[in-house]
Amino acid sequence: MNILYWAAEEIKHICGNIDFKLVLMHNNEDNINIRNGEIEKMLHASATSLAINLLIDGRDGFFYTNNTRPEALRQFIRNAAETTRMLQPDESRTLADPARYYKGGGPDLRNFDATLSTIDPSEKLRISQQNNREGMQLCPDLISFQTHYTDRQHQAHYLISNGFQGTEHSSRCTLTSIATVDGKDGQHPADGWGETRIFFTDMPQEGIARIAIDRTLRKIGSRPTRSGQYQMILESPIVGSFLQPILNAMNGQQVHGKMSFLADKLHKRILSPLVSIIDNPLIPGTRGACYFDYDGVATQPRSLFTEGVLDTFFIDTIFAKKLNMAPTTQGTHHLIMQSGDKTLQHLLSEARNAILVTDFNGGNCDPSTGNFSYGIEGLLVQDGQIIQPISGMNITGNILDVWQRVSALGNDIDPWETELLPSVVFDDVSFGGL
Repeated sequence: MNILYWAAEEIKHICGNIDFKLVLMHNNEDNINIRNGEIEKMLHASATSLAINLLIDGRDGFFYTNNTRPEALRQFIRNAAETTRMLQPDESRTLADPARYYKGGGPDLRNFDATLSTIDPSEKLRISQQNNREGMQLCPDLISFQTHYTDRQHQAHYLISNGFQGTEHSSRCTLTSIATVDGKDGQHPADGWGETRIFFTDMPQEGIARIAIDRTLRKIGSRPTRSGQYQMILESPIVGSFLQPILNAMNGQQVHGKMSFLADKLHKRILSPLVSIIDNPLIPGTRGACYFDYDGVATQPRSLFTEGVLDTFFIDTIFAKKLNMAPTTQGTHHLIMQSGDKTLQHLLSEARNAILVTDFNGGNCDPSTGNFSYGIEGLLVQDGQIIQPISGMNITGNILDVWQRVSALGNDIDPWETELLPSVVFDDVSFGGL
């Protein structure tokens, strides 16, 4: 924190009475990689860095350094000021209205494990090795079984010249298994599974390897099926990827730049009436929980979609001025989609001619039109039964058109994720294959 106040005084000394934002960040990370019983990597990293945002005569400069020694930082600030003065002025680039800043006083969000950096590394290694042994014992046809353990503590201290000071922190620990097997047909299918928690004591120490193996084995013999219209069932972990182009199009910068297919869709129904989504960063004990955004603006629960109707754009201070709209927020923190009442297995049992999509393999979505093409992997389902694994296929269409075809939602939301999204069923999606 002393670095933060020292940097603030240096900015005033070098630049005079200007607006600025400082963010001092501390990160601690541990990483362990194990492959086939052998430790490939054990790494601990600790870093302190400083982000500096200078606003000089309508010019907005953003700079970042991990050298926080006084002499180096003093020169860094001088260079930052000189560079900022060379930028094109833009009168919309100002700090947020102080009335919108988080004022403090909220309860503990329970999103930071202070013990992570004090836990004996041998304990983290133990659960990693246990996971790797479990995977290697489960499948005789393994080519490779990898275990990745990572954890991270993040703390950030903010100081904004027009009156905001605040501290945010978060933590996560993740254990992931990745299996590669001999498919006996020249293919070497691979898949994995991971679990993430805020607190180390909540991390599951068994079962992850089993899921990774099962997901890999079901890929054996994967091949394309015939092209055509299928019901598409998106597995919960990848729903966020298919929603992301819509969230991107809600960004004020995209709207202002005429690169958003949602520019004229505010307060209109653009998705299926089954789709209602909120962003709520104020739920203690959840990933993504926070009291303020990067601008210091207080977060709040916010409806994104109500029965398919687009309720808001993500408009920060800068683009609120450019668009002549009220500012909202910079983006999402903790998404929650209203779920259904059926398990994924139940949804599959009701499918007559469907493809369960379990992963995307490349592709893109045009931000100005919403037209997309994505490679997919998954499982062909007919009359409620899994027929074959699928690969080498793609889906095409318009992202809004497909999201208007949602016909069912699962109840399989993972409460430990940052985005709480269930499996989703879409009718009549175009698949390209044979």
